[in-house]
Amino acid sequence: MNRCVRRIVFALAGWLFLTTGTLSAQVGFSLPFFNNATPGTIINVPLKVTGFNNIASVQFVLSWDPQTVGFFSIDNFNLPGLDAAEFNSTQALSEGILRFAWVSSNLQIGTTVPNETLIFRLRLQVIGPINAGSAVTITQSPPTSFEVNQINNGVLQSLDMSQVQLTNGFVAVGYTVGTTELSDHSEWPVSIVPNPFSETTQIFFENEEGADIQMFITDVAGQIIVEKNIISPVSSQHGMEIASSQLREKGMYFLILRTDKRSCVRPLFLF
Repeated sequence: MNRCVRRIVFALAGWLFLTTGTLSAQVGFSLPFFNNATPGTIINVPLKVTGFNNIASVQFVLSWDPQTVGFFSIDNFNLPGLDAAEFNSTQALSEGILRFAWVSSNLQIGTTVPNETLIFRLRLQVIGPINAGSAVTITQSPPTSFEVNQINNGVLQSLDMSQVQLTNGFVAVGYTVGTTELSDHSEWPVSIVPNPFSETTQIFFENEEGADIQMFITDVAGQIIVEKNIISPVSSQHGMEIASSQLREKGMYFLILRTDKRSCVRPLFLF
């Protein structure tokens, strides 16, 4: 049992019991995208929450590519009892790993804050060159597992990553990326089928400009796993197959498509 959960269970022994399950109001954590980030500047990365109702404790890891952005500081704490002591930054500079564990000061009913509350701010310095990019992800890394513990009618429910809505961020150095799925009226429709996938997936997109395309697949830390240049002198449709053997391990990746005029990012899941 990890430190965060152990503290809560001992404190609540005798009137709460531990269970698992998904609550009706889904808990969510979100990080933003940063476009056209300038080398040498500091970017302020707010972590916002939704469905943060009767929360007894939270713990997770924030991860990024330390070759693209460097740890600067943490501030703007907006949960009761939250301060710098709830963070372990010993791996932040060298590995891009920041560990976080917080326990509510009210263990009878937990802590509730409004939707879109900024609970803390991560400050990163852009150190990578133009055209570099890094995902900023909410994840887990041993010995820190992802856990949210929520009190519901006197019951302590433990939620893992599959039961919480997570929106990860991205830092694009000197360029712009799209952040949402594109509609039929959008600039760049992209289809990934199936997604998630276990063996192979097909990627389809149109190139109406007739411009050459750079295609990247990165891991959640922003490291490039697959890179391909697509020569496309005329307007055309493109399709390609990505096999699981091309990726390092199961988990989340990012597909990045870029021309000299536009770019987009799509999540890609291997299971």
